[in-house]
Amino acid sequence: MRMKLRQAFLLLISLTTLLLAADIVWAQEYAQRLRSPATVRGFIGGESHDSYVIRARKGQTMTVQISWRRERDNAPGDNHAEFFVGELPNFDGNGLVKFGNESNEGKRWSGKIPKTGNYYIYVMAHPTAHYTLRVTVK
Repeated sequence: MRMKLRQAFLLLISLTTLLLAADIVWAQEYAQRLRSPATVRGFIGGESHDSYVIRARKGQTMTVQISWRRERDNAPGDNHAEFFVGELPNFDGNGLVKFGNESNEGKRWSGKIPKTGNYYIYVMAHPTAHYTLRVTVK
């Protein structure tokens, strides 16, 4: 009985590890890879988000800026775009970077990279927005 429980436990651990690895690979493939300097234009809204990834080395400074087109059909300020920078390849917000500063009412973020790695940028809008995202790493 103990041997079967142990085997079941090891199988469960193996499956969990496999699913986690597949999720990370999927997220990395889903995010559009950027090279500095990068300018991307997109359209997003509702419950969706756009994902980007850029590699940066320790000591470099990354700057991210977003702008969006005001929609004529909406009341002034009705549509809104925003972004966040994370260290994890998922959108749940747990991996938000703990460095850097926002400015220009959240339309600009800049931070000195503490460790070499991939950094993820997620863009959202409400209700919808045609946006331009500019990313530089120097």
